[in-house]
Amino acid sequence: MDKPQNWSSRLGSYIVTLDSIEVSSGNMSLKIDGTNPIDGDFGVCTSYFPAEFVINKSIEFKGKIKTESLTNGYAGLWWRVDDKDNNILGFDNMSDRGLIGTNDWTEVSIKMDIPATTERIFFGGLFVGNGIAWFDDFQVWIDGEKFTDAEPKILKPTEERLAWLRKYIHPIQSFNPSFENIQDLETFGELIGDAKVVALGETTHGSSEIFQMKHRLIKYLNQHKGFDIFSIEANMPEAYKVNEYTLEGKGNPEDLIKGMYFWTWSTHEMLALVEWMKEQNKTDNKIQFTGFDMQYYQESINELKNGFAENSTLVKGIEELEFILNTVKKNAKGSVGITIQEPDKSRTEEIISAIKKSIEGWNENKTQKAWLSQNVRLVEQFLGKTYFSRDKFMAENLEWINEQNPDSKIAIWAHNGHIKKVGNSMGKILAQSLKEDYLSVGFTFHKGSYTAVGKKGLNTYEAQESFEGTYEYLFQALDEPIFLLDLRQIKEDNSEHGKWLRENLEFRSVGAAKVDNEFKTTILKDDFDIIIFINESTNSKLLR
Repeated sequence: MDKPQNWSSRLGSYIVTLDSIEVSSGNMSLKIDGTNPIDGDFGVCTSYFPAEFVINKSIEFKGKIKTESLTNGYAGLWWRVDDKDNNILGFDNMSDRGLIGTNDWTEVSIKMDIPATTERIFFGGLFVGNGIAWFDDFQVWIDGEKFTDAEPKILKPTEERLAWLRKYIHPIQSFNPSFENIQDLETFGELIGDAKVVALGETTHGSSEIFQMKHRLIKYLNQHKGFDIFSIEANMPEAYKVNEYTLEGKGNPEDLIKGMYFWTWSTHEMLALVEWMKEQNKTDNKIQFTGFDMQYYQESINELKNGFAENSTLVKGIEELEFILNTVKKNAKGSVGITIQEPDKSRTEEIISAIKKSIEGWNENKTQKAWLSQNVRLVEQFLGKTYFSRDKFMAENLEWINEQNPDSKIAIWAHNGHIKKVGNSMGKILAQSLKEDYLSVGFTFHKGSYTAVGKKGLNTYEAQESFEGTYEYLFQALDEPIFLLDLRQIKEDNSEHGKWLRENLEFRSVGAAKVDNEFKTTILKDDFDIIIFINESTNSKLLR
């Protein structure tokens, strides 16, 4: 494995790096370090396989794995096949035959027939548990013949290409949310049009300039386009606690932000946004702070306990449900998903059914009734959460927020991978349901640094500078520090000079974990409606 092009890794307490010492062949292997994982976490490397090569054929996905002191789980390969509606047609993660303990390089494989209705294929290496695993020599064989991937495109920023691209960019003067002159954002406002839901992405979870730019855009959307709800990729009830601060001044903002669990939002940039919302909510032009994730259940349990405080029988059932969830979470260590064994499964269903029945008979505040129902749903989502279902549930929760506020406009804050309009993403689901009311804005940068989890722990890391063959390299050649690009216009231009922007190229996608190769191929015009490019990034500033 010389260079793992087009691969991504999952955020978690595992550390994913390239290793030049432990290799099976070539110069590098992929190392996943799980020496101190959080309960329920797992490490995974993922890539996309072109379905057109394997439809109605048989595949064998091979690889070599080495493990050291692997306990409470296993290491293996995985392969997943979806149809156009995101239904799973085939899935194998070697859960019944993965490597455990200590093993020298061992070849393993997955075999599968690929149905005619296949639309998307994802595959990679998987590690759950404690210890260390290395992956190398990944190969895909199709009907007995080895598949060889095409070489990546290398495009130089010629004068003709740059002149064509300059026609479609709109310079932005500043990312600073305190910059008062909004003239440079007027084009952004025009491009938003009448969209009711605008999703603002990020190519890493730790870029200060991107966070500040999003703050500035949210401020603009609220004050000039009527957006009155903000929703972030954070656990739903905990985010609503922040809303109580922005509306009523309840609580300590730093504690409330940290209460959303992930360090990614525990930054001075997020604190500045929250404090601005609090000041803005003193005016008639208010904005709510909400969230749409479901990775934790405790606050939903608390909401249900408080909601039924006068029903001692039901509260006892909710406490029993809480005990079961705590046990399930503890036992989920080293597992990819949540599994409840009998009789806890049946008892959980009984308790949830009783809560729902009680809510149905609720004759009091309709808003409170809807909120209690949603917290029951969040518990169900937690129990059904997997690596693949999270985006579906996040989209469902955003649709719930939208339904509860039919006259509102929503600004979304999430990673590029969640807001994009392709694959299994939340953004694709929202685009299908909201149609022209949904607009996706991706963010990226050329060079600099960002905050991430890596070899130095949670720290500042140097970004991989963009190179020939990446979208960002062509963007930086324009010598414009910050600009937006309307990708919808690009689709209508068939110029030969712009052909590169309508094809596969490398694009930065990092998340919260530092990886050696930060780029993977995509067709950018299919992913987003608008791209905002910032030449240089610095690390987000963590709250301490």
